[in-house]
Amino acid sequence: MHYGGTVKALQGVEGQVQWVDRPTPACDVGQVRIRVAAAGLNRADLLQRAGNYPPPPGASDTLGLECSGIVSEVGAGCDDWQVGDRVCALLAGGGIAEDVVVDARHVLPVPEGLSLHEAAALPEVYATAWLNLFQLAGLKPGEKVLLHAGASGVGSAAIQLCKAFGSSCWVTVGSQERLAYCESLGASGGAIRDKDGLKVPDDFGPFEVILDPVGASYAALNLKLLALDGRWVNIGMMGGRKAEVDMALVLGKRIQLIGSTLRNRDDLFKAELLRDLRQHVWPLFSEGRLKPQLARTFPVNEAHEAYETLESNQVNGKLVLVVDDSLS
Repeated sequence: MHYGGTVKALQGVEGQVQWVDRPTPACDVGQVRIRVAAAGLNRADLLQRAGNYPPPPGASDTLGLECSGIVSEVGAGCDDWQVGDRVCALLAGGGIAEDVVVDARHVLPVPEGLSLHEAAALPEVYATAWLNLFQLAGLKPGEKVLLHAGASGVGSAAIQLCKAFGSSCWVTVGSQERLAYCESLGASGGAIRDKDGLKVPDDFGPFEVILDPVGASYAALNLKLLALDGRWVNIGMMGGRKAEVDMALVLGKRIQLIGSTLRNRDDLFKAELLRDLRQHVWPLFSEGRLKPQLARTFPVNEAHEAYETLESNQVNGKLVLVVDDSLS
């Protein structure tokens, strides 16, 4: 693919997705071009598709925050990569396209033994889990963790990371089947949300760290369940944006509330995060201690069905769109 032509890319328009022609971007200094094999789906795509989550300034408006594929062009100054390398990448946008140009520092090798389809499900969730649990919350071995939406892509990654690095974790989920799934990955137990809300056992917690994509509706529960010096890392607003907070609990327990997003972080921050992942996390895939939780793949011409499946909140792990089925 050469600069000046067009590539097919997935656009979100008024709640729908369209596979359209887009200009082929140039591969500049410090960048690589990837012929995309597959791309992971994320809830951020649903928000962008609906017009509620525009990409950061300068980022592609094509959907897709992660992809896998084969390096097809290497810009000047990219000594770590060669044409033909099997890679996956973290993106601020643009991953669901025939090819993508990305900062070479945001690219990772496909772990030994994994397919390109599996690798497409790794960058966003493992970067999110590692950033928020280990870098921001400072999770230490032996500390207890609560993961809301534990069967999600991020939750699936976080459970495995907690187990690998010596922290026990519990989850909240929407069904007994999803709790069993989380326990199969290494969760110690959990609580189930039903039509009347989330009820937790009296002996649930306390937790040193809570990773929370829900937000407002779980605020009071989080404060109750956090231990002294507990850290509540909020990464989403699935349960609303406004909540009353009992400041006496915040003060008395010395709680830290950390708001965190990844997509709008700058390039250097992401480069350092990916370097950390490559050093500390990526070897665990080859050792079999971490496993991609690829629930299902869809061909790119079934993108609408794939996003409807994601929106159902019934997926354990990750969904992946296959862009080029000749690559594996």
